[in-house]
Amino acid sequence: MQPEYSVIRKAACSCELEIEKERIDIMSTNNDVGKMKEKLARLNERAKSAEDELKRLEEKRKKIQNSIAEEERKKRTHNLCSIGGLVYKYFGDDISQEEFKEMLDFLFAIDEVQEFVTAKKEKRFLRGNPPVVISENK
Repeated sequence: MQPEYSVIRKAACSCELEIEKERIDIMSTNNDVGKMKEKLARLNERAKSAEDELKRLEEKRKKIQNSIAEEERKKRTHNLCSIGGLVYKYFGDDISQEEFKEMLDFLFAIDEVQEFVTAKKEKRFLRGNPPVVISENK
């Protein structure tokens, strides 16, 4: 998202600089109203073009944000369905939430189960986060 914002800011800054240059140029002319009106028309046209470009970039940014959110939602839904399928496989498809919670509470009260789950969680964490290596300067 940040690169799109950067492009928008650069375009806006560029337009501001051009407008300032035109303003200085207008002040340095010999007050010819016809020339000033032509310059004003060109500036208005460029401003409209810049506004259209900004609007197009904002719409593109919003579309990408929505696509990311949709893909993340699909991934979460798939994960939940997979986990639910495993629950049905091992506990049957007629288990209630209360019964399932009761079974998990019983299982997690066993020390070996707690150790196993803790080790798996640590392994998953390390897999997603490579270790930090600090080199020693001698």
